[in-house]
Amino acid sequence: MASDNKIHEYLDTLEQDKIMIETHFANMERILKDDPKLDQQKAFGLLNNFNTLSIQYDQLCNDLINFIKIFKGKDEQEIRLYKTDELIQLLEEKLNQL
Repeated sequence: MASDNKIHEYLDTLEQDKIMIETHFANMERILKDDPKLDQQKAFGLLNNFNTLSIQYDQLCNDLINFIKIFKGKDEQEIRLYKTDELIQLLEEKLNQL
């Protein structure tokens, strides 16, 4: 029973980390859409932050999928992935404007 609690605790931690990164992605989108005074330095900062978070997000989702397959079974749970295509397009458009 204690191991089931630890498994559930670890799964919750992965889910919380995933949600945190998705929140950062959503905030980046909001900044890119709503900030008319976004300068080159801020845009490059967002791009660097996006690159770092994207790597972490890919690895986290991969770990989460593998964890679910091993401990929960393949059919027990699916995870939702954040669509970063729009965010990438917004970053590219903003950088091209600068």
